Amino acid sequence: MDIWTVALLVLLAYWVGVSWAKARDLLPSFVSSTGPIVTLHTKRGKRLLDKLSKPKRLWRAWGNFGLGIALVVAAGTLFVLVTSAIGTLANPPQPSAVNQPRNALVIPGVSDFMPLSVAPEIVGGLFIGMVVHEFGHGLMCRVEGITVESMGVALLAVLPIGAFVEPNEESQKRADRGARARMFAAGVTNNFVVVVIAFALLFGPVAGAVGRRQR
Repeated sequence: MDIWTVALLVLLAYWVGVSWAKARDLLPSFVSSTGPIVTLHTKRGKRLLDKLSKPKRLWRAWGNFGLGIALVVAAGTLFVLVTSAIGTLANPPQPSAVNQPRNALVIPGVSDFMPLSVAPEIVGGLFIGMVVHEFGHGLMCRVEGITVESMGVALLAVLPIGAFVEPNEESQKRADRGARARMFAAGVTNNFVVVVIAFALLFGPVAGAVGRRQR
């Protein structure tokens, strides 16, 4: 059997096990499941959010900056998608390995340009991005006086595929429109900072180290 068949069988067995435990009410109170997706909830970290949210003027200024970033990113993404679609329709690319459907997916072992050996780095990067993104939502919730009920992560077997911050619906409704907008934009803003740091490292120390090796 190839590795994908084995992975599918393991996932199926995992799904059966989770469904069996859920049907018999064996899952802990902080664990819930929907199909093969398991979510882990925790209230830990709420005090840390409260402490970090104290310079409210600073974080509101950052939130307003984030609103601008989110608008620029949204407009830029729409522009790129529309121009790419028009360009593709006007001048269809010649069939090649680069534009094969499987290579459009950033999945190690599926894409021809991404071997399975890089999976740990991809999963690690996704995990960092999700944590930073949701931390931004949680922090801005507390800055704007929105109660955070819990935080957590969504798993497919052992793979982190999502994270979340669960705000209290009533306190979220009581917050004004600007507060809610800053809260929603905070995740994108934090991810933007991670991208800037990653590029700075890539074109700084990493590129320098590669250049010295080649000499």
